[in-house]
Amino acid sequence: MQKATHASGLGLDFHLKKQYPNFALDIEFQMGRELVVLLAPSGAGKSLTLNLLAGIVKPDCGYIRLFGEELYNSQKGISVPMRKRRIGYVFQDYALFPHKTVWENIAYGIRDKSKRHKIVAELLGMLDLTAKSQSYPSQLSGGQKQRIALARALAAEPRLLLMDEPLSALDEAIRERLQYDLMRLRENFDVPMIYVTHSHAEAFTLADRIIILDAGKVVESGAKNDIFYRPQKRQTAEFLGVRNIFPCVVKAIIPPDEMRVILLNAEICTPLYTRFKPKDKVYLGINPIDVRLVVSDNPKENLFDAMVVDILPMEKSHRIRVKLLYQEHYITMDLERLACEKWKVKIGQIIQFSLRKEGIFLCD
Repeated sequence: MQKATHASGLGLDFHLKKQYPNFALDIEFQMGRELVVLLAPSGAGKSLTLNLLAGIVKPDCGYIRLFGEELYNSQKGISVPMRKRRIGYVFQDYALFPHKTVWENIAYGIRDKSKRHKIVAELLGMLDLTAKSQSYPSQLSGGQKQRIALARALAAEPRLLLMDEPLSALDEAIRERLQYDLMRLRENFDVPMIYVTHSHAEAFTLADRIIILDAGKVVESGAKNDIFYRPQKRQTAEFLGVRNIFPCVVKAIIPPDEMRVILLNAEICTPLYTRFKPKDKVYLGINPIDVRLVVSDNPKENLFDAMVVDILPMEKSHRIRVKLLYQEHYITMDLERLACEKWKVKIGQIIQFSLRKEGIFLCD
């Protein structure tokens, strides 16, 4: 199999609708030769989206274009059968043929029989499974089964690869190994890939781009660093588990790269967000790791006084909840375990903390 060149250009373009008695999906996006993660809670429409693209479920209306070819168009009456779409699908439950060997499972979908031995051998080598080529699925571990399922999907040289929570049933060590495998395979297979998960960690590790889906609609999409650290929507920040989100009002733009907002009766310095202007009502978010305990004269901005009300011991850090003095507002911060011990942080203690400017984001 030839190594991918990661050519640019539009690979997949679709807009699909599907209505059920208690659920409606209306999803639209475009992607190139990249790995897009659909990140969403259960019941949001992630798996349904994959099934619509693959042709397992028929949409009510819409279109699917893959490298310019129309696979589905409700207005034109086009609906290419699933077997002719050349779309690979990796399921959560492996879906291997129990009566076929590893070699036979991988070879099953290869159209060009003259390339069968070469393709299977290369995939077995890439995934460190050569020694298992004559084994049956019942003789494999969960991680090995999922690698075989992935190899089988790629062996057919798909134009689009769909992966439906393929790592969710595996333990942490095996999940990590398979994430390495997936990243390595990306270098050899230059096709659009859509990966479905509810795991924030998986999404951040694997994605080129993340799409947040909820109740059948796209909430937000963007590069993973933007989604995780600079989300544009409060709904996205809440889904990602940001503990500290507060309403605030933009006070001023400070060129070249700062803003001032009024938060909890204090003036706060934040990074510049050009889509907001003075007097706009927005939300300020900051992760606990960017809330810093102040033990000296620095920093000198974004300072608050508070009382420690809860301490949750964790493996490498302690999660601390504090109540602002003279206000009914709470902030959550993460403090390294050794720092907690050094500064003898305890419940009832009055402390001072700062909001790290670079860790602050503003959203709608």
